[in-house]
Amino acid sequence: MNDVNRLKQFIATMLVATFLVIQLAIPQKASADELTGKALEKEMRAMIEAGVLTGYTDGTYKPAEKVTRAQFAAFISRALELPEGSASFTDVSSNMTLAPFIYKVTSAGIMGGYSDNTFKPDQNITREQMMLAMQNVLTYSEMALTEKRIDFTDMDAFGGSVSIKAAFIAANYDITSGFPNADGTVSFQPKADTTREQAAAFIYRFLEAKKNYVPPVVEEPGEPEPPLPPPVVKKYKVATVQNNQLVNGSTEYETYDKALAAYNANTSYDAITFGVDIIKTRSGAIAYGNATTTTGIPSTTTVYFDQDFAKQATYIEYGREMRYYDSNDKFIKVQVGATIGYVKHSQTELKPAEMIQPLERDRYSKTIFGSLAHTTYNHAREKIAGTYINGPAPDFMQSGATYYSYDGIHFMNDRGTNVGAHVPYFQYLSIRALSSYSAEEIDAYIVRKVQEKFPDTWQASKLIGIGATLKKMETEQRVNALMILSLGINESNWGMSKYAQKCNNLFGLYVNDTFVGECPAKGNFPTIEDGVRELVISFFNTRYSDPTNSQVPARNMGAAFGNKTTGFNVNYASDPTWGAKAAGHLYTFDQELGGKDFRQYKKIAFTNLNNQSINVRTAPTTASNILFTYRARNVGAYKDNPPVSYAEGYPLTIVEEKAVDGYTWYKVYSDWYVNETSAQYGWIRGDLLSIVEYP
Repeated sequence: MNDVNRLKQFIATMLVATFLVIQLAIPQKASADELTGKALEKEMRAMIEAGVLTGYTDGTYKPAEKVTRAQFAAFISRALELPEGSASFTDVSSNMTLAPFIYKVTSAGIMGGYSDNTFKPDQNITREQMMLAMQNVLTYSEMALTEKRIDFTDMDAFGGSVSIKAAFIAANYDITSGFPNADGTVSFQPKADTTREQAAAFIYRFLEAKKNYVPPVVEEPGEPEPPLPPPVVKKYKVATVQNNQLVNGSTEYETYDKALAAYNANTSYDAITFGVDIIKTRSGAIAYGNATTTTGIPSTTTVYFDQDFAKQATYIEYGREMRYYDSNDKFIKVQVGATIGYVKHSQTELKPAEMIQPLERDRYSKTIFGSLAHTTYNHAREKIAGTYINGPAPDFMQSGATYYSYDGIHFMNDRGTNVGAHVPYFQYLSIRALSSYSAEEIDAYIVRKVQEKFPDTWQASKLIGIGATLKKMETEQRVNALMILSLGINESNWGMSKYAQKCNNLFGLYVNDTFVGECPAKGNFPTIEDGVRELVISFFNTRYSDPTNSQVPARNMGAAFGNKTTGFNVNYASDPTWGAKAAGHLYTFDQELGGKDFRQYKKIAFTNLNNQSINVRTAPTTASNILFTYRARNVGAYKDNPPVSYAEGYPLTIVEEKAVDGYTWYKVYSDWYVNETSAQYGWIRGDLLSIVEYP
């Protein structure tokens, strides 16, 4: 090759190299297929257009890929246009591609290294670490570090209060809001690695907040303002109930302990108060939820397993009744369902026993037809919430008498004496126990009932003609068609509710207690069948009935309607009687059409171990394979009082039993659903169960 040809080849090579460098330097357009339809598509595209995020050599942007510390250093350096910096880390060499960005964020005080003088550039950055970095970004941008508290359900997963505070500061600027749970609560997933699209969203929202940020006004000194009246200082007092009113004593106590000493010294006192709030009262009292949002909208009261409010047990509807056990100035100990837990004073009201009127509380009775009727009372609104039939009344109940129960299973008379236990069949029957009724029978029943209830507008009901869809879901997903229908009746007022009519949402999906819009974003369905499919697949078969689902294990409390200790009711609805009401609709349907499904199975069971996992096996022997494992969990207030009481663990429907290896083994419906050909049954040892027998 002569010199001229060599020169031509060299020039061509340099032109190609230069072209490639230019191409890599220019922010690329993201692939439409890659980002279109993503929840964070807008934020991702905006950051790509701004050059904050650059693509890979294959033209992709990989929105779901994890972000390393070095990559985030590059993102935030570009977003803030940080000046050059310097730093010295043993694992960052100056010839590394992203080293200049690491030096920039270090000099700016946005990110730092570790105690061993490393930066760990290739380590993924968690969401918790991202919040700490974003707090430093706000500080660098001279923006006020104002907090907006969000009660994340996984608060105990944070590394400490510093990172929790950083998340609250980010929330104040709408940089983050967490992940919505199906029950209306919010989680944060602090230990999860941050994805590229999440990082793009955090930075995009920060830039929007920065653009609209108005620094706090610092007023110039002027004429002195007139002095404000002294604040009202709350003091502890002891109080008595007189003529159904709480009357405070005249003595004020500086501390709760001093008031408690006076209260304990004189049994005539009925309560300790702090301002207008009752802090402590005697046994026999009632607690009820009175939480509201910052705008005054009634909200739910969270019940925690621990006194520090770190681990959520369940939650309860505004105004609904809880059993009062004890309290101090930090917490209130209550019972919801069979679960004993702790609630905050700020979300709960106490009603001393002397102020409780017989007709102003939840109560049960036996109707003249032999049914179990439950009348519920809303204490915050001071009115009866409604009455429903749950099934047949137990034999120990007498017509005309009043009974009380906090879990709908263990009952007391009006003197507070335990009189018996009764497990409503349909409330704890597995959703895998399929119905005997056809689509035609279901449709005929619905038409008749909605004509009775809505004679002029019955044809508008969204339940009309739903029978084929319900039986299709029963066949494909192995979920009882009547249970789906019963829930739809309960949640949508026979298909006539606003959400049913406008959103094809029969089940209140993605509608929490404080939602006030027309249709929730994820709960607006093209057809009724789409809404039914979402309930069955996403909620029943994934969130609430899959014991193998490691992403949402706390949702799985058993594959039955249940109550606030076991079953769907724990996490699906704030109404503590939601499961009982749905079961009541199923019972009514079955009785009116011949009773083909009621007590088809003669035994239902609850797992009875606390704080120990339980295996369900493929055959009745410990040598067989494990089908799935029930995680250890609280089984409620009655676990230690057999045989007259039931431990309300996971509910199971028994279809067969065998004696093997010295144990009685029970064949049960499998909670776990994979597809229509997957295992329908599993086996569990009898000594792990409390058995409920039906005649």
